[in-house]
Amino acid sequence: MDLDDVLALAEASRPGPLELARARRVARTAQGRYDAALADGHRIFVDSDLYDPLTGDVDEATRVSRAAQSAKQGTITWTAGAGRRHGPGRLCWSDEMAMIFGQAPGTLRLTPETLLRLVHPADVDRVRRAVRATWERGRPDEIVFRVVHPGGSVRHVRCHLEILTAAGRASGIIATGEDVTALELARQERRRIAVRDGMLCVDLAVPDTVTGLPTRSYLIDEVDRARRSTGGALVVVATEPATRLPDALTDDDHDELAAAIARLLRTTVGAGATCGLVGSGLWGVLLGSADGCPETAGTLADTLVDTFRRHLFGVRGRTLRLNTWAGVVHFGSDVPDTGFDLLVDGEHAARDARRSATGVGVLDQPVAAVDRATRCRSRVRRAVSADRFTLYAQPIVDLRLNQVTRHEILLRVRNDIGEPTAPWAFLDMAERVGEILAVDKWVIDHALALIGRGAQTSHYQINVSGKSLADPGLLDFVNEAIRRHRVKPECLTFEITETALVENRNEALAFATGIRQAGCHLALDDFGTGYGALAHLKYLPVDLVKIDGMFVVNLCRSPADQAVVSKLTELCHTLGIHVAAEYVQDDATLELLRSWDVDFAQGYRTGRPEPIAVSPKHQVQTVELELRLPPQYTAMG
Repeated sequence: MDLDDVLALAEASRPGPLELARARRVARTAQGRYDAALADGHRIFVDSDLYDPLTGDVDEATRVSRAAQSAKQGTITWTAGAGRRHGPGRLCWSDEMAMIFGQAPGTLRLTPETLLRLVHPADVDRVRRAVRATWERGRPDEIVFRVVHPGGSVRHVRCHLEILTAAGRASGIIATGEDVTALELARQERRRIAVRDGMLCVDLAVPDTVTGLPTRSYLIDEVDRARRSTGGALVVVATEPATRLPDALTDDDHDELAAAIARLLRTTVGAGATCGLVGSGLWGVLLGSADGCPETAGTLADTLVDTFRRHLFGVRGRTLRLNTWAGVVHFGSDVPDTGFDLLVDGEHAARDARRSATGVGVLDQPVAAVDRATRCRSRVRRAVSADRFTLYAQPIVDLRLNQVTRHEILLRVRNDIGEPTAPWAFLDMAERVGEILAVDKWVIDHALALIGRGAQTSHYQINVSGKSLADPGLLDFVNEAIRRHRVKPECLTFEITETALVENRNEALAFATGIRQAGCHLALDDFGTGYGALAHLKYLPVDLVKIDGMFVVNLCRSPADQAVVSKLTELCHTLGIHVAAEYVQDDATLELLRSWDVDFAQGYRTGRPEPIAVSPKHQVQTVELELRLPPQYTAMG
């Protein structure tokens, strides 16, 4: 029997519109299962004896039940009590429906109470509302809910709710159901995949937000991949202004210059090589084995140096030339040196070219590991001993007060012409060669000296590298500096980078405990980018969590970032921890952060880093009074 036969039977018995629709639905189900059985290779020897569920001297409920039975579905029938629209009536189910609910046929006396006890507790109210709405409105409905089998397993059941009639009046409700667990799980999985696909974002750690070029870490990974496979060459280009830039230049002006250099680099290199921003004024170009031969790499380096030196860049309506040098390092596919090592070799080759007044320095092979480490350590130690550092401060806004109440002390490294530059490449090198402790001590000592000479009416946050925590004398150094510079401990927060805690858990805990005992606060920086972020909140006495800027910079356009920031904020507040958001760039982001009760905001929208000024009498002025703060925020004190 096919679909046409079923419909012919339905027409012969002159069913009502509801019965006809039900028959068509059952027939489609039966036909679909029959076709699926044939597609799966099952041989159909004998069809079961068929009877017309829509004919004969039977009532409407029986006809629907028989139609459901032929489609391997079950029914639950409720008929109202005589003369009472809402009477207790009679409740029964078919053997098929009993088995769908996990019950052996004939073993359970069915009542409304026993039936609802079989429904998943979370779905009981929804089932009640669906049945009541069907009865009161007199219209069919459909509902999917869960049932709990005696062994505790959960199944999904879909029921079609329909009104039974007698003598033209509603006499009850019949629910035709089937086990749709497989279909429901498949639907949920499709929905999960769709949500996950919609939440996936571009990895903001790959492109630099100003230049659009890949970052230092990305280029290092690419060099590592090349040295493990084909080998090649790495070209490092160093640029600096030929004349000292005006002091009036803003961060926007510097960003505009960096973006212009990046565009020229991409145009000169072309699409065949990977290029990236590897430091302040440092640009890297990776050539594969085919393009990394000595002649090709050397020619490209010469071209880049000549192009950059001849190009006129525009800054604040003035033209600017760049002094440019390049370093080239060739490497094979079997070298033990890491991508970071090769990048450092390229940087040193460019610096050697600068000192020797040549355009390009070339290394036919990587530098010996001992020589490289020695040179890196000497470079860091010279920078520390020569005070080639300067301190900046960036305001942090308390979103509850709409007021600047904190400042983060930031390090800048002076280049060869005395310009302060972003320190991330220098700090990366200092951490990798084990010299970061000296830099951290310089920052702590000089920052506390500046704070001690001020009014100490703000709150100050100082960064400490996670690798420095391995030194058992760091805590004593901090306590001694606090006493020597007469700084109020309650005005200080020390920020530990969250990504470094994996290697230094015990040291981090000892430092954090000692800092808290001294009266200072502890912050976890770059939160959300490490491997054990949530575990850190359990054992570290953290007062403040700073959500990494990669989750904030695109917050208004990324549902994934919104989910991360809102839930992290809720979690931290539950644990008694304040939350700060970094990289806040616009008002829309500020409003979102306020709506989630984020405590503090930091970024270009709330205030850019500014140098901490010194008066003509060499007396440091109060930090917050020297900063050019946004007019909408007022510094405390």
